[in-house]
Amino acid sequence: MPLVIIESPNKIPKLRSILGHNYTVMATVGHIMDLSKKKLGINLDTFSLKYDVNPDKRDVVKQIVAEAKNHDVIYLATDPDREGEAIAAHIHSKLPKRGKKIHRVLFNSITKDAVKKSIKNPTVINDDLYKAQQARRITDRLVGFKVTSVMWNKGMRGTSAGRVQSVALEAVVNREKDIRAFVPKEYWEIKINTDLNFEAEMCLINKKKMNVTSKAEADKIVADLKKEKEPLVVSEYKKTSRTRSPYPPFITSTLQQAASNAFGWGAKKTMQVAQNIFSHGLITYHRTDSVRSDPKKISDVRVLIEKTYGKKYLSKSPITYGSKGAAQDAHEAIRPTYENTSASLSRDEKKLLNLIDSRFRASQMASAKFDQVAVKLDSQKTSKTYSFKCNGSTMIFDGFLKVYGDSKDDILLPTMAVGQNISWSKVTPKQHFTKPPNRFSDASIIKYLEKEGVGRPSTYASIIDTIINRGYVERAKKSLSATEAGIIVSDFLTHSFPDTINIGFTADMESKLDKIADGNLNMIDTVKEFYSDLSDSLEKATKADMPDSFTVDTKCPKCSSKMIKRISKNGPFLGCSTWPVCDGTLPIDGKEAPKAIETGHKCPECSNILIKRSGRNGEFYGCKSYPVCKFTGMIGKDGEVVVKKKPEVKKTGVTCPKCNKHEMVERMGRYGKFYGCSGFPKCRNILKSLP
Repeated sequence: MPLVIIESPNKIPKLRSILGHNYTVMATVGHIMDLSKKKLGINLDTFSLKYDVNPDKRDVVKQIVAEAKNHDVIYLATDPDREGEAIAAHIHSKLPKRGKKIHRVLFNSITKDAVKKSIKNPTVINDDLYKAQQARRITDRLVGFKVTSVMWNKGMRGTSAGRVQSVALEAVVNREKDIRAFVPKEYWEIKINTDLNFEAEMCLINKKKMNVTSKAEADKIVADLKKEKEPLVVSEYKKTSRTRSPYPPFITSTLQQAASNAFGWGAKKTMQVAQNIFSHGLITYHRTDSVRSDPKKISDVRVLIEKTYGKKYLSKSPITYGSKGAAQDAHEAIRPTYENTSASLSRDEKKLLNLIDSRFRASQMASAKFDQVAVKLDSQKTSKTYSFKCNGSTMIFDGFLKVYGDSKDDILLPTMAVGQNISWSKVTPKQHFTKPPNRFSDASIIKYLEKEGVGRPSTYASIIDTIINRGYVERAKKSLSATEAGIIVSDFLTHSFPDTINIGFTADMESKLDKIADGNLNMIDTVKEFYSDLSDSLEKATKADMPDSFTVDTKCPKCSSKMIKRISKNGPFLGCSTWPVCDGTLPIDGKEAPKAIETGHKCPECSNILIKRSGRNGEFYGCKSYPVCKFTGMIGKDGEVVVKKKPEVKKTGVTCPKCNKHEMVERMGRYGKFYGCSGFPKCRNILKSLP
């Protein structure tokens, strides 16, 4: 009986239904091994890595190894990418070898034909692909450990750097700076309503581009037009036909962008939902940068299109799509498998599957056709020649838009001839202000990273997730905005590591990782070169001054010296530039905290003055001598200090079952009664009811 080892436990029911009871299927639940979190884990002379089993995967590994002893044939069926190859290599290193036949199999879709074909044609672990993953891990760890160490020594404790994430952060920060520096400018548009039931917008004044920036200018133009109220004359009339071609099937980045635009989903959620659908065997592998599809499946979907929508909706011949130059092209595009399944899908899974299905169908459908009309109208007998434009568009045939995409509503224009006079009834000026650039969304940042060659299909979601989790970026609805901590970190990295943390260097490294995976580049030479460049940057950054942008005009409240931006584990703040001589600090906005209000009442415990303070439960009065004196109380209606009573604690006589030392006591909390160990905080045992 063979053993099949996969990554995701969600695939187990589907694989069991395909393989039958003669196969045992177990899951690693992701990576089982990684570099130590506390040590570098890399030998900088040989660039060998020391992997440890993840603490939360020790039981998983133990169970798999124990089960493997009962099987002579073992298939490693982790995901078909470089991370999956690493997991296969790691689990292989832990399996018993004597008398075992251990194979590598790749499931590009969890369908009966694909799975059985892979089992019949097993392969071995791809050493080049595993080396690419190791190179990626080495470069990420070196930046994470070495650069982060410099940041902490420069007064930015609690921060961290990432090889790819820092480049994405820089893009978000630069956009945030553009938005903050943006100064709105006033401009006016002038529209005219014709008697032929269409509206035209002013575009030229004396054949020069219109640039009206004040109400006075707009009013003058309107008055000039109304003075004579002469008909406009048609100076241009063009009628053309246009076609709109279908899109290729989804790749990872375009799927994430489409789900963001259609459903408002983040990249992480899209990948989670896609993973579930893949596990049900309903789509091909969802981490891919290839737009090609199996010719047999293209033929099948063309039959489906003709049967469902008619022959006119089918493209004249099968459409083939070519991948971009940087694409790895290891897998098919993301498409439905059209497998019959009894799987019960969630609402989100159905939505995403329908999106993938409609995009794949549309990729083999006919182009949409439009008639377009462009008309230009000129004023007569006015002090200046004012030109108006209007564009009309009529969809003649919807084509692929029937199933995917949308078209703007038709703007119908009547037939006109050059020289024809067009009467008008109303001219309307309208004030506008220029708007700052939009913040990045998940969709637009992924599009940006893909365009620049940074990141790969398996990393886009984790890149965004990382900079959000670190507190450098916040998500508000669909927008990603940089926090003060993110701006400080990005400014430091771009100033101190310009040769390492930049788009070009990062994109070049991604390309090198792809070449290692293809067997066209040596891993050790690549990481040695990377570390040599990084070492030079580390030496320069250690000696360099902090960026000029870190120094602010705010004066230290203690010594009046200039203050600089710093970061602690509690977030960004302003610290005195003379530190450690002076330890003056202020909030990042430079505003001092309001001074404590003295009440005139004496502390009943130490006779010092009571001060009005605020806490998470509201206002209270505390001793000025805090933390020496920890008295807290309230002021009663008669002006007397009322001591805040501590909640009553009832003894139960029951020994704590966790520490076997202290007694369990009855307490009242936010959600009602509970039982806690009297040895708190050394013992934090909490029970809803006594044993």
